[in-house]
Amino acid sequence: MADAFTPDWVEAAGELWPQLPPAPGAEGTVSLSISTGTRREVSLHWTYQDGRAVEGGAGTGGEPKLALTLAAADAPDVLSGQVEPSVAFMRGRLKAAGDGALLLAFLSSTTAEAFQDWRSRADALSLPS
Repeated sequence: MADAFTPDWVEAAGELWPQLPPAPGAEGTVSLSISTGTRREVSLHWTYQDGRAVEGGAGTGGEPKLALTLAAADAPDVLSGQVEPSVAFMRGRLKAAGDGALLLAFLSSTTAEAFQDWRSRADALSLPS
């Protein structure tokens, strides 16, 4: 198992992005950056095509249409399911910049059972307790 928020963790998590549930209407690349310290972060990305995540991996994926940012202190709660992504967004814990329609499509997809399955796989990658 990879330790959380390290390059090894990013590689392992990157393999899970194509398994995200459909997000009807979503088109473009989304990046998620987890701040791990002053001026340090790890980034993942995934690309939607016709509402389906078709690829993903480490890094920002170039110029994403939507950039999400999450502090390392908040990431375990969001990735484990203790806090839903939409709630984290409304509380200002999950920050977003870019395409608002893509953000809404992604957040809507996080209510699907398939997202809970994806989240369980991500949580199994050894998130800190």
